[in-house]
Amino acid sequence: MPLNSGKESNENCGKPPLDGALMTGNNLKINSGGFDPARMDLLLNSAKALASTTDIDHLLQVIVGEVQNVIECEGAGVLLYDEAKDDFFWRLVQDKQSFLSSASDSIRIPRNSGVCGWVFDTGHPALVHDAANDPRLYRPVEDKSGFQTRNMICVPLQTREKRLGVLYALNRNQGSFNDEDVEVMSALASNVALALENASYYESLVNSHKELERLNRAKSKMLHHLSHELKTPLAIIEASLAIMKRKISVVGITQGNLPFERIERNIDRLKTIEKQVTHIIEDREIPERTPHSHVFDDFEDFIEIEHEENPLLSDCLELIRKRFRKAFPDRTEEADGVILEGVFESESSHALLMKQNRQLDICFEKPDKVTIKIQPHILVSILRGLVRNAIENTPDHGKILVRGFFTQQGYTISVRDFGVGIPEDEQSNVFEGFYPIQETDLYSSGRPYGFLAGGTGADLLKMRIFSERIGFVIRFNSQRCSCIPTSRDLCPGDIKKCSCCQRIEDCLANGGTEFLVEFPHDLLTICK
Repeated sequence: MPLNSGKESNENCGKPPLDGALMTGNNLKINSGGFDPARMDLLLNSAKALASTTDIDHLLQVIVGEVQNVIECEGAGVLLYDEAKDDFFWRLVQDKQSFLSSASDSIRIPRNSGVCGWVFDTGHPALVHDAANDPRLYRPVEDKSGFQTRNMICVPLQTREKRLGVLYALNRNQGSFNDEDVEVMSALASNVALALENASYYESLVNSHKELERLNRAKSKMLHHLSHELKTPLAIIEASLAIMKRKISVVGITQGNLPFERIERNIDRLKTIEKQVTHIIEDREIPERTPHSHVFDDFEDFIEIEHEENPLLSDCLELIRKRFRKAFPDRTEEADGVILEGVFESESSHALLMKQNRQLDICFEKPDKVTIKIQPHILVSILRGLVRNAIENTPDHGKILVRGFFTQQGYTISVRDFGVGIPEDEQSNVFEGFYPIQETDLYSSGRPYGFLAGGTGADLLKMRIFSERIGFVIRFNSQRCSCIPTSRDLCPGDIKKCSCCQRIEDCLANGGTEFLVEFPHDLLTICK
């Protein structure tokens, strides 16, 4: 097995000995006399492959295959160091009878073991003539793979900044490896190390590009959705309001007692959203959005200023402040708390009522007893919003499970549906608000609690605001149903009508989403 440093010797006077892996990369020189042209071709071909491809797996296959053919050995491969696990793993290995290649996924070599560890630590190549009698051979590799190592070469993969792993050749077809073989392998290792380093940089660039594409797609999708949900209804409302005001004026009704000003103010707010969309479309700068908590602080400042400048509005402004604080309290405000068991009972009844004729198994398990120090209406809003989300994403004859339980971190409320799930590339946008999972041309707001009823996503955005203000965590895990892998694939809305599922149990095991609301210990009171 190529994981052993081999015996040291003092043969080959006049140059550093290779037996015992005492030869350094700086001392390697290619002999001018009798050097096999095929081996020069090996170095040339590896350099050409490096220049012609960014596919590291293809490149390594070319190099490892060339090593086996030119150096005439039974196996060759690349062993890389995993910093996170502090061990080595096979990036690629080939051997004639596929002993190593078939077992490579199940074998990892500890950092301080075998030839690979020695070569990696010292930076010297190793030439091993008698692997069977070398005490540093890492035996578990042979035990797991069945591959028997007679001799080997192991050389370091070294870049300017760090060592990446080792390159090795195993079991010369005839006889044993020699110094010239080590020189070829060491020269070849430079190309492999450079390829690995370039591949790492290239992979980072590709991942960055994919992330930019995802964000750009999310932006475009959000713009289409905002246009679909806001622009047309807004124009209709504004035109209808103008007609209504004219008709009221004709009949002589005083407008002062009617809420036209409030309606127009909210229309202006929606117009502001349209302007922001225009800024995004035209790639113009828009003011940086501050965190939600800062927005609320700014609102409090605004109320205080208005108190000073408009004393006559003090009572009205104070009422607004109280209503706002009740809707979005922060963690500093005292809360008597709410017993979760009672909330589960009431919300279970509410869910059964609101689902109406939907054929769903909604199960509220009896929660671990606890009082959560949070305003009751907020806890109800969170739980109701998650249950509604679960119902709308679960086809008929599906199942929804609601639980409450203690954890080491505090207490968790879990709302799990066995429904369609969220596509992986959409999951990072779930809490952004105004972002539909369905494609825009397939999306339409439906009756609440209906299958894929949709909505603006405001519930989840509001929950995120609550979490920031009060100090709990909300997260989710989701697996998209394999029958509808993308957001353009549609579920029939009833498991019994699904061509992919022969039984209801097939659907329950093939997708779903679990939202987890995690409260820290300081927001809890344990009920006895």
